[in-house]
Amino acid sequence: MKILADTGYFVALFSPKDHHHARCKAFFSGFKGQTVTTWAVFSEVCFLLNATQQKAFFTWASKAQTLNHLLIESPPAEAVSALWALMDRYEDLPMDFCDASLVYLAQQLKINKMATTDVRDFTVYRLPANKRFEHVLYPVPT
Repeated sequence: MKILADTGYFVALFSPKDHHHARCKAFFSGFKGQTVTTWAVFSEVCFLLNATQQKAFFTWASKAQTLNHLLIESPPAEAVSALWALMDRYEDLPMDFCDASLVYLAQQLKINKMATTDVRDFTVYRLPANKRFEHVLYPVPT
């Protein structure tokens, strides 16, 4: 199974004081599939973690990539208009670039499972055919 992972998931996973830490850690310890994210998310995570947490994140990411448990993608340069269309569509939230990169990636890779602490926004965002994201950390009733 593949899941997409947002910034909040990684920050909580590597920040023991984060109030989502226990839930993220419990999910992560039982997850045996592949985590997919974007370089935009990776960058935002690094900005939000302290130096010690960044080292743990990079160590984990390096090992996870070696074991094919982590895939870090980037929308191609040709996706600029598609990313802006997503950000424009959800401007009332507003949708940021990281979220747009994940929604774009979800569409391209046909993944609807999301590890995020940002349930509000990812409950609103839609995939083709008005399909909703399935939240793996905080299941949302449909």
